[in-house]
Amino acid sequence: MTPEQVAASYDRIAEQWLDVSTYGFAQIERAVAFVKRKRFALDVGCGTGRCFDLLARHGLATDGIDVSPAMVALARHRHPTARLFQADICQWGLPRTYDLIVAWDSVWHVPLDWQAAVLAKLCRGLAAGGVIVFTTGGTDAPDERRDSHMGPPMYHATLGIPATLHVLAEAGCVCRHLEYDQYPESHVYLIAQKPESGQPEAGEGVRPRAVEAGDLPRMYEMQLDLEANRMAVTIPRSREAFDSHWAKVLGDAANTTRAVLLDGQVIGNISCFPADGQDHVGYWIDRAYWGRGIASRALELLLREVGKRPLVATAATGNGASLRVLQKCGFVIERVRHSPATERYPACEEAVLVLR
Repeated sequence: MTPEQVAASYDRIAEQWLDVSTYGFAQIERAVAFVKRKRFALDVGCGTGRCFDLLARHGLATDGIDVSPAMVALARHRHPTARLFQADICQWGLPRTYDLIVAWDSVWHVPLDWQAAVLAKLCRGLAAGGVIVFTTGGTDAPDERRDSHMGPPMYHATLGIPATLHVLAEAGCVCRHLEYDQYPESHVYLIAQKPESGQPEAGEGVRPRAVEAGDLPRMYEMQLDLEANRMAVTIPRSREAFDSHWAKVLGDAANTTRAVLLDGQVIGNISCFPADGQDHVGYWIDRAYWGRGIASRALELLLREVGKRPLVATAATGNGASLRVLQKCGFVIERVRHSPATERYPACEEAVLVLR
């Protein structure tokens, strides 16, 4: 069966998964105990969001992905502020790295030929010291089966334990726990961990806070940088225009505007603001700090603070760095358009990205 066929089967039985069963929670709790930095989690095959409250109790902000549109719709109803993705994990690119990835009774629906690649991708998606907990079939060799035990046709596959351990090792992860938790059934769950790198993570030390009047001179100087304006396809504001703009921004309670600090120093700003009937995000980072994951980290923190969805962002199609930042944080390009010249922006081809 293809992932689309699996999705169609789960669509037919989605409401059966609305119960708040604690099945697998003890095993997930065991995995959480290995997690040192409890910041971001990913629930692969999240269904109706059954695990979200459990993970939230540990301080983890959880993203969810599921191939079934009906499942994602139910999860969105139950968890309206959660970041949810309806997508095929085989094709989906992880928007960030995670401290914990949960794939309970989900990735075994992936076609056998894709299983090694998907497991390796999830391992790459772990932050240093990050942990993955997942289930698979406890066989000695690869196997795949089709059945209708849940009603609609369903597909399950496994690499087998030796191949699964090989994939984990090749991806640089260490197996911390392997258990036949439903013996004599061949149901196995594994906990694996990516070792600490010894190097600081991208964006480490970034902290947002409310913009203060004393930040404005520094912010004015940053927006004069000609190379940064060339990359962003913007025109620097004059002092008068800058002061007028920020007086309006800071005087409007509808705006969420934060200075971006690195080790206590202002190095940029980031905002969520209404425009043309939609909520937009925008940011500016001092060019001296580009390439260090700071914009991505600042945006991640803003998205945790701002629960509004959808959010819109625009970027010139030639600004590949900004497009990567937005897509890493879950924004998707929905259209490309011609943007005419204004006092603030030269004419350019512009991508419109949306986070739903």
